[in-house]
Amino acid sequence: MNKFKVVAISISIVLMILIFITFFEYIFLRIIGLQYNSFLDLVLFFTLYLLLEIPLTFITDAIPKALKSVGILRTSKGWLPFVLNTTLTFLLIEVIDNFMINIEIKWQSTLIFALITGFIGWKLKREEDEPPHIDNEGFKKIDNKYRS
Repeated sequence: MNKFKVVAISISIVLMILIFITFFEYIFLRIIGLQYNSFLDLVLFFTLYLLLEIPLTFITDAIPKALKSVGILRTSKGWLPFVLNTTLTFLLIEVIDNFMINIEIKWQSTLIFALITGFIGWKLKREEDEPPHIDNEGFKKIDNKYRS
């Protein structure tokens, strides 16, 4: 019974967060020109968007950190994360829009939304710690641990 309560509370918290994010994006996208035929189409659009955005964002967040770790970039907080996140959001919404007949978004609206969400994400990630360089002592310890 105790495990059921923990699972129910966890699922409730995650659902509340997803509903808040979806509501915010719905209001914002409606203001900038999202047109849809039914509420079910809108729910499907946001479900697809959230399910596809999570793994793709994980990849686009990892790219600047990996390039910083190997020494290609000086920082993982520069313009590259902003460009990657903005491009990802724009392309993802446009692809979903093209495949869903009952949803229509102007590309200008998608671009505005992508720029705003990219900027917000960029500002939020400015507080994250930089990943260590590959020549760092911590990497050498991890490498030695896996080689032995």
